[in-house]
Amino acid sequence: MHLLRRAHAFEYRAPTGDDRLGTADIWTNAGATRAVVVLQGIPASDSARALSALHDSALPYLLRPDTRLLVLNLRPRAQGEKARATVLPLSA
Repeated sequence: MHLLRRAHAFEYRAPTGDDRLGTADIWTNAGATRAVVVLQGIPASDSARALSALHDSALPYLLRPDTRLLVLNLRPRAQGEKARATVLPLSA
């Protein structure tokens, strides 16, 4: 896998109606048949909306239509815990 975009900033609308910023790292394999998107700085409750906004704004321009996509939402490390990532069911 190689890095296609690092810390790609995008805007999404939270369930409360506020516009928020998130970032995503986008990785693809050599043939661009598989991709991994790592969402960062996004609360777990907003991850589906953030993915939808990213899918509408950037992913169609960066990935082929037949690319298999895996999306992870990275949660920062809390006090005394390791960083964790959640696989979004929309991508699995």
